[in-house]
Order: sequence, then structure tokens, then C-alpha cells
Amino acid sequence: MKPAFPSSFTFISDEVSQDPAVVVAFARRHGLAGFELRSMFGRQFRDLTPADIREIRQRANDAGLRVVGCATPVFKCPLGLAHECEAHRDIFRRSVEAAQALDCRLLRVFTFLRRSERATDDDVARAAAEINALLPLCPEGIRLGVENEASCIVATGEEVGRFLQSNLAPQVGIIWDPCNVLYVSSFTDVATAGFASIWGKLAHVHVKDACRERTGPAACPVGRGDVGWPAHFQEIAATGYAGLYSLETHWRRQALDQKELHLPGGYGFSAGGEAASETCLAEIGRMVAGA
Repeated sequence: MKPAFPSSFTFISDEVSQDPAVVVAFARRHGLAGFELRSMFGRQFRDLTPADIREIRQRANDAGLRVVGCATPVFKCPLGLAHECEAHRDIFRRSVEAAQALDCRLLRVFTFLRRSERATDDDVARAAAEINALLPLCPEGIRLGVENEASCIVATGEEVGRFLQSNLAPQVGIIWDPCNVLYVSSFTDVATAGFASIWGKLAHVHVKDACRERTGPAACPVGRGDVGWPAHFQEIAATGYAGLYSLETHWRRQALDQKELHLPGGYGFSAGGEAASETCLAEIGRMVAGA
């Protein structure tokens, strides 16, 4: 079994361009299912105007494409600070409205900023409770996708597994990004460790790659790094996963700095992204064909 390429693949919009016309043309050129919206017109998703949203929706509809996910920064903030949490709930409310206008069924959220080398059970449980508390703000039909992120409490496969045992609502799924695990400095196991305990809750998969180097991870084309994507594509497919994958290139011929990688978005982040994403899609196509 192998993932269907290109029909099961999408990409994160600003990994290609800030211009919706370029994003749509890229998707059509490669026969992709649609795109995940993060930043556009130089504005973060949370700052897109109603006019922005209408244009994005119209261009996607005209091209027969879907907006398959909305990438919010919700809960990429400290845990336990009431004013920060309320500010992020406000971002979430606006994000829900935008997702509905885009007919998008998946909103990405995070699990608060990491406070220890290995997440404590208490932090994991508190993060889960805060995410469950978003559900009254979320209409039926929209799913929350929690991404494992190196800077956040839930980062590794093992931490995702513990998170899934925290009485999460059925509306909550996992956006699995094994490359993010490589950026957890204290973690030296293989990036995909723990996947067997989480695949049943997959909502989406992000695809990027990095090489572990002495000075820290460095982004690289998909398949040339330390995630082990050829084998992992097979591992994911063997579970019967029938959802989508999003290319999240991150690699550029001129490397992005860590600040841009932590909160990606805007024209500087997108510069060089289209060419880099072309390279990564070609690598993915070869890997999937050989799976």
C-alpha cells in the first residue's frame, strides 16, 4: 500500500507564495488536492481581512481546489497565563469564522510553549483540557488538529501518545509532523518513534525534512534528511490512513533563520519557496512511486 500521489498531497500556501494566483497555479500544475492556508498577502492567517478571505475562496473554487486546513497559531503561547489564553481564544474565534467562510474543516492548534526537556504529565493534561475547552467555540463539522511542535509541550511521538490519553474530545485529532521531533534538542531517538501509538487519531500529516548536524537540525529537501520518509510513507499507508499530506517545505536554497521557522509567514518567508517546493514534490513523487 502507498499514498496516492499527487491526489492525497497538498501544501502549505506560504511555502510557495503570498499571492493566491501563484498558489492556485502551483496546485493545478501538480494535480494537488488543494492547499493549507497559513499566511497570504503578507498577512498571517489570523490577520486576513474579509476581502482577503473572499478572494482566496473564489480563486480556490474557480480552480476546483479545497482549502484543506487553516493554520492558526492558537496556544503557541505560555501555559497558565490567563490573559495570553484569552487572547488566543479570541484568535480562535476569528479563525473559526474564517474557516467557515472558506468551507474548511480543519483548524490547526498547538499545546503551549514547552517548559521542560520532557513534557510532564501535568502539563500534557492541562494542555489537553485547554484544547477541549475550545470546542464550545467550534461548530459541528470543524475538527481541531493538534500539531506536535518542538517548541511546544507536545513534541515527540511519545508525548503525543500521552496527550491522546488525556480524555480528549472525539473532535480533536493529531497533525503529525515527524520532522518537528528532530528539533527537540534532548531527543535522540528516530524521529518517527511512537507513531504506532498515535496513528488512529491522525487528522493530517505534514511533510518536511531536516538533517541532524552538530550545530542543530538544518532543513533540507524531503527525503534527504533524517526523518526517513521513504519508510515512513509506507508505515503511514500500512495503517490504512486515507487522509491528506501537506508539504511544509521549510528548506530554501538560502536558509531561513530560526525566528522565521518558529512563526512562519510573510513575503520574506515565502521568498524562494516555489522553487524549493518544486524540488521537494519531485522527491516525494519518486519516493512514493518506489514505495
